[in-house]
Amino acid sequence: MADKLRTSKSSLTRSFKSFWNCLPRPKSIFCNSEILVVDGVSIVKHCLIALIIFDRLKRIPLSWYFAARESYTSWLAIFSDLKAKGANPRVIICDGQKGLIKAIYIVWPDVIIQRCLIHIHRQAKAWLTQNPQTDAGKKLLEIVKNLIQIENHEQKKIWLKSFNAWLNQYDNFLKERTYHPIILKHWWYTHRKLRAVRSLLKNSLHNLFIYLEDPRVPKTSNDVEGGLNSRIKDLLRIHRGLKPLHQQVLTALYLAKRQGQKPTRNDH
Repeated sequence: MADKLRTSKSSLTRSFKSFWNCLPRPKSIFCNSEILVVDGVSIVKHCLIALIIFDRLKRIPLSWYFAARESYTSWLAIFSDLKAKGANPRVIICDGQKGLIKAIYIVWPDVIIQRCLIHIHRQAKAWLTQNPQTDAGKKLLEIVKNLIQIENHEQKKIWLKSFNAWLNQYDNFLKERTYHPIILKHWWYTHRKLRAVRSLLKNSLHNLFIYLEDPRVPKTSNDVEGGLNSRIKDLLRIHRGLKPLHQQVLTALYLAKRQGQKPTRNDH
């Protein structure tokens, strides 16, 4: 570009300086959406994250907020701002991070939460690995895989029956302990990863199948994670080398542009 304009790169850089001083803010639009999808995307690793709220029905980013990390405090700030603008969602789809869940219920105590099944599936597989070494692990992995395939109430009943059968069959197995070879009073549960997956599924049960009651409610947060986050990551990768502040501005510009766009046919 500098060669085409017959100028130096430094002069061209200076001409763009004012561009980086403008950080677009979310438009103050009437927040009347029944269904919101929320998620965070890392902008600068361990330093900056963008928290995004997506209006499922209007198919646009409703709001965004930049924070040092994803936490209860940062989520509370963006939710409180939305509530002040009149937001009162009926359902929120999210990944189930503890601080996020707490902030949601503080601001909207009566809201219904749909846990993102992809996040549960991903976390469970990370703990179980692709090739569990125990029969209990192999059967639980199959149950986890079947979770994201559920599309109706009959499949839900079958899945719950298989999960409850697994719980009963391996209850004693999961209570097995391993003792310290020297300090015999010190022990830990032998199958800690299996217990972690069991707790993940049991604690999420009441938030897993909201989407079966309303076809407008998605079972994953892909509207944000796949629809916005992946494109933001592509944008930052294409323009790699930007300063953290410039990466923040670039992200906000993209979100502002998406907020002003009408949904395409593929968005429905």
